[in-house]
Amino acid sequence: MKKLISFALGAALAVTASAQSWQDALLYTENEYGGTARSVAMGNALTAVGGDLGSIGLNPAGSAVAGYSQFTITPGLSISVSDASSVQPELAYGDKVHSLFTRMKMPNIGLMLGMDTGRRTGLKRISFGFVSNSTADFTSRMYAAGVNASNSYCGSLASWAQGYPEDALSGSSPYTWWNLDDYSASYGLPWADVVGYRSGIFGTVNGRYLGLTDWNKDGKNTGVLAPLYQKFGFQTKGFKHDMMLNIGFNFSDTFYLGANLGLVRLAYGQSEYWSEAPNNDAEFPAIPFDENPNARFQSLEMKRIFEAEGAGAYLKVGALWRLGGFRMGAAVQTPTVMNLETRMAYFGKASVDGVKLPTSTSPEWEDFYTLISPWRFNFGLALTIGQLGLLSADYELADYGKSRFRSRSDSGVFYGSSYFDDVNADIRDVLGVSHMLRIGTEWNVAPGLALRAGYGFTTSAEHNYLEWVYDPADKKDHLMVFPLSAQERAALCKHYVSVGAGYASGHFFADAAVRYKNSFKQYFTPYEYADYTTDYTDKFSVNGLDPKEFPQYESYQVPELEVVYRRFEVLLTLGWRF
Repeated sequence: MKKLISFALGAALAVTASAQSWQDALLYTENEYGGTARSVAMGNALTAVGGDLGSIGLNPAGSAVAGYSQFTITPGLSISVSDASSVQPELAYGDKVHSLFTRMKMPNIGLMLGMDTGRRTGLKRISFGFVSNSTADFTSRMYAAGVNASNSYCGSLASWAQGYPEDALSGSSPYTWWNLDDYSASYGLPWADVVGYRSGIFGTVNGRYLGLTDWNKDGKNTGVLAPLYQKFGFQTKGFKHDMMLNIGFNFSDTFYLGANLGLVRLAYGQSEYWSEAPNNDAEFPAIPFDENPNARFQSLEMKRIFEAEGAGAYLKVGALWRLGGFRMGAAVQTPTVMNLETRMAYFGKASVDGVKLPTSTSPEWEDFYTLISPWRFNFGLALTIGQLGLLSADYELADYGKSRFRSRSDSGVFYGSSYFDDVNADIRDVLGVSHMLRIGTEWNVAPGLALRAGYGFTTSAEHNYLEWVYDPADKKDHLMVFPLSAQERAALCKHYVSVGAGYASGHFFADAAVRYKNSFKQYFTPYEYADYTTDYTDKFSVNGLDPKEFPQYESYQVPELEVVYRRFEVLLTLGWRF
């Protein structure tokens, strides 16, 4: 299970120009509906209800249900809570760390205008307007810390650098990523390694790359000089909003049609942080430098910043039928064609007493590509009970295995998808259909006062997982596809519980909601080692192979973190009907 949901962040050392993955395809296309406080409080089960501006993204026909014009604005708070602990506390990162991250957001703003045709039957009313509802919230933060006496992030950088020419890491060779004009001839060096070398985090000792924190014996890295206090942080932020130009038609107060031109706006940010320092300065031995043979290591720090921005468009059409207290709604949404731009950079620095080391920053690498999301299908049922309240249920389906990456230039010119053949194959192999079930209720408990509750359930789009398997016959690794068990898929399901209340007086109304997303676990490997031939720490054999016969399958026992996330949202909608 850990292989499935872990983030092998150490592998980010080997980032290339094509860093997209099936995880990115799912992250950028999956919907987590926001909207007004009323829609969120009712679990967004509004496909067959309509009338509320939060329902427009679910069923465009919902705009024609209301017999009035309206304006809404919904400020809110997104609160992420995490607890990080080490899977093996005796190895590293033994402190259990609690993190809280709160950000303001605007999950809804909209204006809907209605125009009566003056007819008693047939087309009675036309509505048109603009609504912006959130469809993703990327707020999260985790932080881990603790003592490690076995290995180091510094050493992992050195292991990944083994085999690269020193003049390439230093930038004196023309064939590096530092010379962006000659990218095609570059070594494809990991940015973290170039930054680490240039900032002095690791260097050359006895013909091998060696980290500041490590010691060298017989040409092999054999451990850290003394226990280190390590810190690791990982944070995401951003949003995805659907900005919809809507038109709706009311036929005889019984049948409603609507359409959206959806304009998607995505902003996603990711930052990663590593630091190491002696746990006890007195225990850390001197490191000989030319300018100071008794230099003392003080600290090192590395940061990675990644940003993605995207814009796209789609069409959505929907219908709603109302017969007495019974309502039924359905909608279909075309794939979103979204152009994305990503940027990434590294920053590194080290501090050694008595030695002046430079800080280093990588160039900001930009990438441009297009992502095509899957079709979406919505269906809903609702039952109103006079003036007392209502019950509603929604079902939504999307096949994320149909998502595709395509190449494009920074000017927006489309190229073929062959550049992403491998990634698109991974998407087909790993992802599949995701089902969403939403239920909600609303009860008028007093004049002008309503209480609401909702529940949402989303099955995982991940049906399989990928794993490299060594074949002794040809002595090569092969990427294999394995199905997830029912238990593993169940662990990836998302649950949402929400409650809220609303008050209306005359033209003014106000709604409040609180939503909780179930706790879920993610596993992080802050760093990994690429050099499997040294006797660094405890080693283990995978697939029962003899590590002496297959040394490439020996792996360092590196830290692994278990992080439990929980998220809360607090929303307040202020509205005006006219």
